[in-house]
Amino acid sequence: MKIYDITASISNNLPTYSEERPEIIPLVQMEKGDICNVSRHITTTHTGTHADMPRHFIADGADCESVDLRHFYGTAKVLKIPATSHITKADLEGHDIQPGDIILLDTGQSKYMSQPNLREDFIALTSSAAEYLVEKKIKTVGIDYLSVDPYGVPDFPVHKILLTNGIAALEGLVLRHVPAGEYILSALPHKLPGGDGSPVRAVLVEM
Repeated sequence: MKIYDITASISNNLPTYSEERPEIIPLVQMEKGDICNVSRHITTTHTGTHADMPRHFIADGADCESVDLRHFYGTAKVLKIPATSHITKADLEGHDIQPGDIILLDTGQSKYMSQPNLREDFIALTSSAAEYLVEKKIKTVGIDYLSVDPYGVPDFPVHKILLTNGIAALEGLVLRHVPAGEYILSALPHKLPGGDGSPVRAVLVEM
């Protein structure tokens, strides 16, 4: 059984939308004579490889505690999308996308998930692509950079199209070493009451 770790390491090398950086602060340290090591871990709910909850853009949407976990565990299809611009409906139409699928899009951007400077020209989905995925009735879509919406687009239309139609989003995936094909995905969010998103440890297991 082969397991692919598709999670970006949580460190200061992660790109972020703001100045907030993840921190691991030692509280108890064996090297200082303490009996064990204990640290405080500080992140945002959308740090690194993470899941977006409906609550992210829907006021009364499901949070991390109430979301259906089947969005983040099950058979997933990795699609190679060698896009040079934002993904459109036409980019997706040639692929086998079926109702209930978890679709993970490898656009060649995984290497940027270990570079701290935010790339404002990153590849994301267009509204036409999001609407096509709604038509196909998929369960979840994932992408290999920080957002399913292009940088600077007002009102985050892709997030809203997906989340209001019951499609979950995984962002910041590291897919560069994963061949196209079908796998078992596990990318469960933390059980955070009221949580609008959560870092995940995302892995793919060969079927």
